Amino acid sequence: MSTFIYSQESEELKASFDEMGYNTWLSSYNKFQLSEKLYWAAEMHYRRAGEASNTPFVDRMSKIYNRHGLNYVFSNRFNVTVGGVLRLDFTPDPGNNDLEPIILEPRIWHQYIFAIPFSRFMVYHRFRIEHRWTRGFEVGNTDWQFRNRWRYNFYMKIPLNNKQLKPGTIYLSPSIEAIAQTGKSVVGSFMEDIRFYTNVGYIASPRVSTSAGVMYTTGQNLSDPTFYRRRWVFRVSAYISLDFRKEEEKIPSIKLSD
Repeated sequence: MSTFIYSQESEELKASFDEMGYNTWLSSYNKFQLSEKLYWAAEMHYRRAGEASNTPFVDRMSKIYNRHGLNYVFSNRFNVTVGGVLRLDFTPDPGNNDLEPIILEPRIWHQYIFAIPFSRFMVYHRFRIEHRWTRGFEVGNTDWQFRNRWRYNFYMKIPLNNKQLKPGTIYLSPSIEAIAQTGKSVVGSFMEDIRFYTNVGYIASPRVSTSAGVMYTTGQNLSDPTFYRRRWVFRVSAYISLDFRKEEEKIPSIKLSD
């Protein structure tokens, strides 16, 4: 019996990190009540980006989101939303004539939120699936790529100056979100983003609340899974809820929801 031993040299894969990015995200989350359980969800996101070597947080335009959907509330513990997104991506290199200044990214999305109430706080599990079509900024590039995004977000709302989440309450909301991606162009870069976010919010009324906080994110580059981007993001959000039903059909107040 003969024994053969084969050896193969392999280059060790080492992770590398992009220069730290510093972004600002301004968001408006709007919900309009159409019937007892049906809502129209309309979101607007304005995002700017920068690096430490330039002007952090506000150096250049990054993205504008328009996200809309129909939201059906099965109960105060479970709701579903289905809709579409039109995202405008601005060039990462302004002034470069080889790149288009703006490209579009359409999406279809659906999400499922499970709310778990406790005596002093709320816990949420949000599952969101997005179907997206993307292409590069190169002038004349018509090579569209289809990918799916699989998102899970765990977050809490903890009142600080009241025992319940009601008007006049300041609350703390820690969260963590994992975003995975799949598709033909995804080779090893499965983990697109991991987001750690904590914000402080204020409930002004059953119709209006606001929040602000800081988020850290990191994730794999699509074309090189060993290369990770990093960002600090300053976020400010407004939440508005209006009732579009006829006056005689309205109820005195709408339960605060995500």
